Amino acid sequence: VYIESVDRKTFVYTKNDCFETKLRLYETEEQLCQSGFSRVSKSCLVQLKFIRSLKAELNRKLRLTLENGEQIIVSRQYADELKTRLGVK
Repeated sequence: VYIESVDRKTFVYTKNDCFETKLRLYETEEQLCQSGFSRVSKSCLVQLKFIRSLKAELNRKLRLTLENGEQIIVSRQYADELKTRLGVK
């Protein structure tokens, strides 16, 4: 569903579990960019097909709600690219 880097550790969140991987976030991004994952912040990648809704926040940021109910903030730096990939821009 999404991949997050916290305290130099990378965690992969699936529908039901959370796993730690030895790969760095940028290495994971290189492997998964063709598989529907998109960078949404310095520390997070999201699988596009699991995005349930998109809401505009202050300062051009976005709030994603995922299928599992998780909410993730998309930083301004990645917001335009994400909107383009989702076809909403």
